[in-house]
Amino acid sequence: MNAPASSPMNQNTNPLHSKDFSQNPHGILHLPPPPEPWKITEWYGSTIAGVPFLLRNILTLQRSGLHDIIIYLDAPDIKTLAHSIGEDSRILAKIHWVSRPDQLKETLKNQRSRVLLFNGSTLHDKKEVRSLLQTFVQEETKTPEVSPLSNEQLDSLIEKIQLNDEKKLEESFENAHSFTYIPGSAKNRIQGQKDFSALHEQLLKGSGQNHDSTITRLLSRPVSRKLTRFFLDTPISPNQITLLSFAMGLASALCFAQGTYQMNVFGGLLLLFSTWVDGTDGEIARLKFMESELGGKLDILCDNIVHFFVFGAIGWGVSEATGDKTYMYLGGLAAIASLTAFILLGASIVKKSSQTSTPPTEAQPSLADKLANRDFVNFLMLMTLIDLMHVFIFIAAIGSTFFAVYLTYLRVMELRSLKNP
Repeated sequence: MNAPASSPMNQNTNPLHSKDFSQNPHGILHLPPPPEPWKITEWYGSTIAGVPFLLRNILTLQRSGLHDIIIYLDAPDIKTLAHSIGEDSRILAKIHWVSRPDQLKETLKNQRSRVLLFNGSTLHDKKEVRSLLQTFVQEETKTPEVSPLSNEQLDSLIEKIQLNDEKKLEESFENAHSFTYIPGSAKNRIQGQKDFSALHEQLLKGSGQNHDSTITRLLSRPVSRKLTRFFLDTPISPNQITLLSFAMGLASALCFAQGTYQMNVFGGLLLLFSTWVDGTDGEIARLKFMESELGGKLDILCDNIVHFFVFGAIGWGVSEATGDKTYMYLGGLAAIASLTAFILLGASIVKKSSQTSTPPTEAQPSLADKLANRDFVNFLMLMTLIDLMHVFIFIAAIGSTFFAVYLTYLRVMELRSLKNP
């Protein structure tokens, strides 16, 4: 890095927000010296769930709404750290790398928006930071003018930061509108190697969706998390994992089309494994801050294409095995009904995939989520084992048809309400 330590490493802004943020909070991420014998680059570059410690905090602050972040580390190694962390393409906020107290003072001088000081030895939680920012932004709307600290106040502040005295920092900011100290949760404090491992496990356990069904939580997530551990240590992207799951789903359809007991069981196992892999792409995307609109659309699209071919293939296979063409028609009905439901929910899918900035606490399961749900695969696996595929395709045809009719009804009522508000 040829630029001075206090210059921004990245001039981009978060595309999720386009308005002027001159009055919005700014963040300081203070990095205390690591414990002996750790080097700064080793400590803050240690990975937690596939992302380096410091980078995970930067991305958390960015995703929470901070667009101007100061990384303060009173050490010459900051340039090496900035090279290894600061040039990551996921960083869209403006980052200032500050390595001396006088640079920090100059950066904070005449600051007219609230500054949030984050303890860099803690892994911060996006929900907590987002909630704080929402509160502060509301306060700034009521009292937008913030009085800058005097030179004496700045000197006192920087001295306390240097000492890394949390109690004094909290006391200093109790009555200060300009600054707020955020120590983070004590359970997320990192003081040794065991804490990295503990937080790694904590993030893995919380990587599932809030709206996971009971079957998914009990049967699918435990397996998908084991696969997540594997994929976290590879350069494979979430979208590549989605395509791997898609290929396995299509392969299972080819097996079902053969109509024999052995191939049905093999197809069921392939589809079951595809479902486990399918749950992994979202976990990897959330853990590595790699969620994207394309990824959301691709995931749902691939799921429903697999459903279409699997239903059609099962109907064909049962028809070939029994000589009864009725099952071929039932398979076609199930396939067309599932495709119809997917088309009717197209708008919901686009909306769901585009809202990547929605806070996790507000995310609710939509019809699009339910359509892409693969809980039926566990039932299908059971039916293959007891050789009742003809019963399964009958149930699938009836169920998917009723669902498609219900969605059609909802769509008609929606159109009527738009014409006659």
